[in-house]
Amino acid sequence: MNARPTHKRSRGGVAAARRRTGAGTIAGIVVVVVVAVAVVVGLLQRANRTDDAAAAQIPVVTSSAAGAPVAVDKAAAVVTMGKAGAPATIDVYEDFLCPICGQFEHTYGDQIRQAVTDGKLDVRYHVVNLLDDRSDPPGYSMAAASAALAVAEADPGAFASFHDSLYGAQPSEGGRGYDANQLDALATALGVPKGRVADALASKEFDQAVQTSLQTAATNPALRQQTSAGSGFGTPTVAVDGRLVDVSDPNWLTAILAAH
Repeated sequence: MNARPTHKRSRGGVAAARRRTGAGTIAGIVVVVVVAVAVVVGLLQRANRTDDAAAAQIPVVTSSAAGAPVAVDKAAAVVTMGKAGAPATIDVYEDFLCPICGQFEHTYGDQIRQAVTDGKLDVRYHVVNLLDDRSDPPGYSMAAASAALAVAEADPGAFASFHDSLYGAQPSEGGRGYDANQLDALATALGVPKGRVADALASKEFDQAVQTSLQTAATNPALRQQTSAGSGFGTPTVAVDGRLVDVSDPNWLTAILAAH
């Protein structure tokens, strides 16, 4: 008859197991505390960045096209910059939060402004709110577009510098955009009557026009672009005579000017 084996744990083994269990518990508590501290620090840093952004003044950029003629179509949410009857006209669809629009302006802005001041080009800026939900809080795209229209209407000569200033210190997508007071302060620094932009934003004076402009562009088959995500409207979009322009070609503007 075989005896059933018995297993005995020495006192030293039990103590070691307890020590291991205790060490694991302590380590787990330490990890939880560290994570909690990291979360709190992150929240505090984010709050501080938000406070800093709220207190920040938008740096003024004096555009080289500041003296160019400007006309605004409130109903269409379009600002036209350039001499009437210029040989070439382009339509530029932009969202002030769009980072690729910022890259576009940094890459081609000087060429566009030079062509405008030389009387060779008209630019119709369609300011849209495509990324309205991409700021925190949402709504910066609409606010910036509306502010630009208010500036163009109140003081046409200030539009180019207002436009260039917003791209010169463009907020990050996903971050906090500039608020009404900051946008109004920038406009005031450029000569627009104080409170004009803030009042326009508070009354939502241009919201419907901006939204309609986006809907019109988004449903225009001629403005659809092929991207990795499929076909659709995006920003920036440049068109001439109703046709899309391939702005990945560094000579796109030179070609347009040469053809007109």
